Amino acid sequence: MELLRSHKQDFLELQALGAEYDIQTTIIERKGADYVARGNAWGPDQGEGTVNTTPEAAQNHKPRLQEFYKQERSELQAKYDEKNPIAGSTLASAFQQPDGTEEAPNVTRAAITRQDQGREELDNFKKMHGEIQNEFPFYKLRVITDTSVDKIDLSAPNHPQVLAKPVASGGAARRLMANALVLNTGTTVQNPISDPNVRKHTFSAPMDQTAVSEFLKNKGLLDDEGQLKEGVKLAVGGTGLSLYDQLITLQPSMKLMERDESSPFGYKLTDSAKEKYQGALTVISNTPGKWIPPRHANNAQWTQEKAALTTPEELHAMLLHKDGCEIYDASFKLAIASVANTLGITPKQVTQSGLTTKELLLAQGASTEQHVAKLAEASHLEGEAREQALKEATWTLEGARRQAFLSTMLGLGMTSDIPKTIQRMEELAPHTFKGRSGYLIERAQPAGVTSPETAAHESNREQMNALTVATNDITASPWRVHELGVMLMEAGIIKYESGSYNNLKADENDQQLSFTPHGEGAEVKQFDAFIVSPTFNRKAEPALQSLTGQVKPIDPSIPDLPDVTSNRMLLSPNGKPVNVQDYGYNGTGDAHPKTKSKIGLKAYDVNNRDSAYDVSPGLALRRMARAHLNAAGLNLGSDEIIESFYRRHAHVTDKSYSEETAKFKEHFTNAMDKAAFVNAVENAVEQIPAPLRELKGNIFSTSIEEFSHTQAGREKAIIVGRTENPQSLKDLTPEEFVAARRQRLFAEAMDDFDATRGTDRGNLPKFEPASKESYFKRYIDYPMHVHEAVYQEALKHATGFLQSKNEEGKKQSAKTSVEHTRIMAQQTSKV
Repeated sequence: MELLRSHKQDFLELQALGAEYDIQTTIIERKGADYVARGNAWGPDQGEGTVNTTPEAAQNHKPRLQEFYKQERSELQAKYDEKNPIAGSTLASAFQQPDGTEEAPNVTRAAITRQDQGREELDNFKKMHGEIQNEFPFYKLRVITDTSVDKIDLSAPNHPQVLAKPVASGGAARRLMANALVLNTGTTVQNPISDPNVRKHTFSAPMDQTAVSEFLKNKGLLDDEGQLKEGVKLAVGGTGLSLYDQLITLQPSMKLMERDESSPFGYKLTDSAKEKYQGALTVISNTPGKWIPPRHANNAQWTQEKAALTTPEELHAMLLHKDGCEIYDASFKLAIASVANTLGITPKQVTQSGLTTKELLLAQGASTEQHVAKLAEASHLEGEAREQALKEATWTLEGARRQAFLSTMLGLGMTSDIPKTIQRMEELAPHTFKGRSGYLIERAQPAGVTSPETAAHESNREQMNALTVATNDITASPWRVHELGVMLMEAGIIKYESGSYNNLKADENDQQLSFTPHGEGAEVKQFDAFIVSPTFNRKAEPALQSLTGQVKPIDPSIPDLPDVTSNRMLLSPNGKPVNVQDYGYNGTGDAHPKTKSKIGLKAYDVNNRDSAYDVSPGLALRRMARAHLNAAGLNLGSDEIIESFYRRHAHVTDKSYSEETAKFKEHFTNAMDKAAFVNAVENAVEQIPAPLRELKGNIFSTSIEEFSHTQAGREKAIIVGRTENPQSLKDLTPEEFVAARRQRLFAEAMDDFDATRGTDRGNLPKFEPASKESYFKRYIDYPMHVHEAVYQEALKHATGFLQSKNEEGKKQSAKTSVEHTRIMAQQTSKV
């Protein structure tokens, strides 16, 4: 609807030439009318869980939300202060420096609940729907709610049909046919507990406070005042973002938090909760030593004290190499080394490996204190001093890691100037980079290493583990939200136990759950109930499953996972595109039955609202381009015409591709050189005797900095690498470890490095660009400039066709007029 309005003049001009538009769209929503245009996690059933994303670029979102904040501020503030003091604190600060002002509140933080933002989305949809229907009478949008699409029929590939069935029992199903079908099924979920006896004691649904309180009440776990009884033990699931939804959901029944303006977080735990609920909550997960980190940086710009150790050119070279596997090896290694370098620590300290879950959470809390202190300092400053303090607020382990991984996964590289980097890279790589930085590259990176060619023959487990680590840092929890976990752990209200949900068993008397943690001889724990968020499952969506056998699978061994081509078009069994675009959870792929490797991970960001908005303009332009052709009378061949336009505007010649990728050969070798050096220095530094560990970061940082950024450092690395290593570090005492001995550490590292790289770097991996076909196959979405070019060509094509048709009509009309005059003249003569 937004794109219709911005291209209104195109429609008017074609109508003036005789174009006849008839655009019909039907939205089928499984839930009720209040769920339309909101997304699965933003519905009215989402309770008080906070927003975790910034406003999207589309639909004028930021100013809309600012107006929403201002208009509903009083009502929201009162509600949040009671039901979710974290949101109450964030909303209050959104109107204060350094976050925002009274006139321009900051809408990029977790200041309102998903339920409330979803409500604003629905109101905007209704408003725009009414306006557009008046502006464009030929555009008809029908919304069918409380209806499920359980089956898709592709017997006529260019005219897909859906079987729409009312959710309420007894309703008659109806078959609807269209010219095209778009699957926006999103994140279909399921209860992670399969044991029916355990399910009786489990709440697994959208985390709504009223629903959870009712669940606890029905189990007899609340007192007469609706508060959790003292001595009740609850298990909660996971250590990711969903955990905080669960904790916030318990606010009414435990009164865990209250607003506190004197606290740097704007809230605190209540004294009554700390006294009454010691050990009341136990977090269960299968990933000990892991916890969602706090968010200390809000975008991909590298704002750290020291420059990164790698370049955007080197990152792109690794994307071009083979299936892009070095993104998850050398590139991530250099990202971690860059964080270590700027913070003066070692790579091992960056990854925080070896910490227990409690140690990790408390370390994250200490880091947040550093972050918040800088934000507080910034609130009293102005101009450059204020900007510097805000920059230094990101100089934490979590801030640096998020910037490193986010910029890497978006294809930007760790750059301090994103616009200039994009401009430079687009000039250098107009075919393989232009218009692709951001979500297109973010999706293409895992698509390469999970392609059928890779996944069917080798393991990609290490790459997927690396992706999980990076995604954890990128996702991150808003720091005020994250701090709740720290507070609860420090107060003794929360504990952690490692183990699978499958270890939960219902007791014989069916009154409690028992849980056996991991570890030999671990003490069995007893719980009165389990609260856990539903988990994502693509197989839980019947519409997607009904495609099995009707479309080409990504691999014959996984018949229910469709292959997709550009514009996310599904393919018929014979490999031809059908008019179905899949934006559902199939994009997250599956496990290959033979290698157990992940296969088909082409859109793992399905649950990211911003990435959905990112592709929506292209989707709209494609549809409007086809509408122009149809309105001009070219409806019989519009699909083929549009796809031919895409092929033409996206086409890259073999010569152009070869010449462009060749530019990155030296950049790739440099990246491999740096990665080998990082390995060598890291291995040597880890040999430092325990009393000298405080020197590790300094030594690593000094050596890495010199090598990566100066030619002299590279030459020194080669020279020192060929010197004799007189003594092993393991024999040194703290007194002996003086500056002169540090050179021996460097020499020891250079011995390894020189052997790894070989003469003239001959032992390093060689640059092998992916074939043109395999590289571009990773992209299931076209760059925006291709969509725009296709739209303009379709517009020109429709215009030309109508003008020619009108010209022919004029000629025919003139010919008819002359003939009519001649006949009349003959008749007059006879008279």
